[in-house]
Amino acid sequence: MVCSVVPATGTNVSRRLHVAPELLRSGLIRISGASFRYLARVLRMQPGDSLELFDGAGTRADARVERIDVQAGVVEIVADAPATAPRPHEVTTTLLCSLLKGDRMEMVIQKATELGVREIVPVIAARSVVRLEGSRVDARLARWRKVAIEAARQCQRADLPELCAPMSFSDAVKGAPECTFRVLLFEGEKSVSLRQALPPERPPAVVVAVGPEGGFEAHEVQIARDAGFAVVGFGPRVLRAETAAIAAMAVVGFAVGDLG
Repeated sequence: MVCSVVPATGTNVSRRLHVAPELLRSGLIRISGASFRYLARVLRMQPGDSLELFDGAGTRADARVERIDVQAGVVEIVADAPATAPRPHEVTTTLLCSLLKGDRMEMVIQKATELGVREIVPVIAARSVVRLEGSRVDARLARWRKVAIEAARQCQRADLPELCAPMSFSDAVKGAPECTFRVLLFEGEKSVSLRQALPPERPPAVVVAVGPEGGFEAHEVQIARDAGFAVVGFGPRVLRAETAAIAAMAVVGFAVGDLG
């Protein structure tokens, strides 16, 4: 059996590995490929060393390295660790993020995972430069999942955000649940800020839509309004798309009590 993990880039790494949920029901788990290289070369673990396994669905388990061979190793689950307890009145957050160029989308996914976002929906907006089709969608989703796994490992998160396939802006905003607080960031909005729009009482869920590098077009803003989104500005400065997405998630996290 093989588990997967993304090699870490830093030196201060925690002893955690991501595994498929079904593997946590096994007593012994064989580690090979990139996971083994991470275990043996990055963590430099030896037989007898302890580590934590997490499945991305909220379940964790304590494990111990049983064997390290040339190209593979074996770890044994020694105890089930308690699942991450939900916070009181936990708020579910969804990020509708327009597709961004280069590694900017990966940065957003990484930071959104660290900030506790539950769902990330890549959106194809009118001014989106990036267009994904066919096999490129599957390849990009696989890469984004690896980024989310690494971010979850680093921040001690036991679950992973749901990563949706890219969809049109119209479908994304119209598909947002009606019971949520929904907001769209628009640089053309000067009278209402995100802070002003946040409800005084903690909502059960929050959906935040962020535009591409060129921003949303006027007809998209109207589509969002018609779908029940509050259209808000985000301070006196025009932020890059990736900065706006990350900052908005941090503001929402602080407002609902998940940060600070």
